[in-house]
Amino acid sequence: MQKLLNGEVRFGGFSGKWEEVRLGEVCEIKKGEQLNKNTLDSDGDFPVINGGIEPSGYTEEWNTEANTITISEGGNSCGYVNFLQQRFWSGGHCYALLNLKINKIYLYQFLKYNQHNIMKLRVGSGLPNIQKSAIERFLISKPIMQEQQKIAEVLSLADNEIELLKKELAELKQQKKGLMQKLLTGETRVKV
Repeated sequence: MQKLLNGEVRFGGFSGKWEEVRLGEVCEIKKGEQLNKNTLDSDGDFPVINGGIEPSGYTEEWNTEANTITISEGGNSCGYVNFLQQRFWSGGHCYALLNLKINKIYLYQFLKYNQHNIMKLRVGSGLPNIQKSAIERFLISKPIMQEQQKIAEVLSLADNEIELLKKELAELKQQKKGLMQKLLTGETRVKV
């Protein structure tokens, strides 16, 4: 991932120097609208995305389309990069990246890889936040569109494989738990 996203490793057929552009040059960065916390539910059709890693709650309305990259604007998790695959409510502590002029998955992978650098843009101590102007100036390495697509494909395949392995691990842990329960209660005995 590191070598692909900094251009150290290139796919055959691609050459030339990558452009370095500001994030604000390749997308519109829109801050969401705050909902009153009392109006949020513990379940609903659309998650409310604010400054945290998990949704703040759920609502029956949405203000942002599916397949959108977000960056948390405020709170302890400000700078957290996410990719929402469903429609959602972009809250007052959420930046949504819209009208992209760059491959969406490439941009998400690049920002997620550089999330630690985005988090360094925080200001304030009580309730830290990241100013929109700082996000707009964040530098992006931008190869040509075909190379962006190729990088996005490879990294998406790796993500899919990781998800499958995580599911397999969860199933094996569940099997182990069941086996331990049977062994430790004496329901199943080990032959010597």
